[in-house]
Amino acid sequence: MGLGVPESPQKGGISIEASWKLAFKIISVLFLFIGVIWFFNKVLWILALLAISLLIVYSISPLHKYLVKMKVPHFPAVVIVYLCFLLSILLFLYLVIPTIIVELRGLIRFLGSDFNLIISPFLNELGDLVIAYNMAESIETFFQQLPAYLQQALEQALSFTRMIFNRLVDLLIIFFLVFYLLRDMDKLKVGFVRYFPPSIRAEVTRIIDIVDAKVGSYLRGNFIRCGIVGLLTGIGLYFMGMPFTFMLGVAAGVLNVLVYIGPYLAAIPAVLLSLSTDTPNPIVIVVFYVFIQALDGFVITPPLLGKAVDLNPLTVIVAILIGATLLGLLGVVIAIPVAATLKVIIQYYYLKEERV
Repeated sequence: MGLGVPESPQKGGISIEASWKLAFKIISVLFLFIGVIWFFNKVLWILALLAISLLIVYSISPLHKYLVKMKVPHFPAVVIVYLCFLLSILLFLYLVIPTIIVELRGLIRFLGSDFNLIISPFLNELGDLVIAYNMAESIETFFQQLPAYLQQALEQALSFTRMIFNRLVDLLIIFFLVFYLLRDMDKLKVGFVRYFPPSIRAEVTRIIDIVDAKVGSYLRGNFIRCGIVGLLTGIGLYFMGMPFTFMLGVAAGVLNVLVYIGPYLAAIPAVLLSLSTDTPNPIVIVVFYVFIQALDGFVITPPLLGKAVDLNPLTVIVAILIGATLLGLLGVVIAIPVAATLKVIIQYYYLKEERV
């Protein structure tokens, strides 16, 4: 009987040694994945502050560019722009926030007392129109519980506003980041490009310039657009005799950031308040909000945004929902700029399209 060459143990056609190596690689990748998730979860608040700071810098950078164009040295221009930014924040805190808090407290009192008295006649009329008793009873129960829900939501909003003032450390970090990003943005871009191979640095620089133009123009145009919509809404409701017009105007401007969704959300509290006495008819309020949105879509938006974010409505809505799920309010704000950035990269880098 001849001597044969010893064979390595096999398991399913793969050696035990190869099986152990494969298992080790899978476990290593799994632990690496868990470690990355843990790391990002720990630094998420820092990334959020950095994202907010970048949005602010993109919004105020045109003033810096204008001052530099007018032969103002770089650092003095940064100081001037930064001081203007701080002054605008102080004016906002001094003029806007106290007024909103006062109106929120008034609305809470209104929902706790007057709204219940006002809604009763409306329910009686509704009961005459609805034949099915169960439906009328369900609607009545809903309206009876609605003031409590709204009051609770407004109290939470008031607590959230107070919480913002308690986050002084985050505000200080944002102020710090805004100053240094505004001062060193060009250096940071150059340093970022250096991480790429020399053969594609020119192309990466070109993409960054396009993204800067898209995101910056969108943020500035959208900020002005929402401000105009909020101002027109507040003024219109004031002359129509609506209560809490300042808060409703601010809500219309802020919620207008949510493209295709926000305007409808902003109209809900105004329509509910119009059910009270000495206010315009709810139909008039609905027509007014539709008019404001038509004015926004056909008159205000085209010159301010133009092709800054050339995304179809479905993409915008999906991007907002994903952003809200991942990062909450911050995700809603940055969802459209991020989607526009991804589109720019895909069109320019993969599809090789110059016009994006």
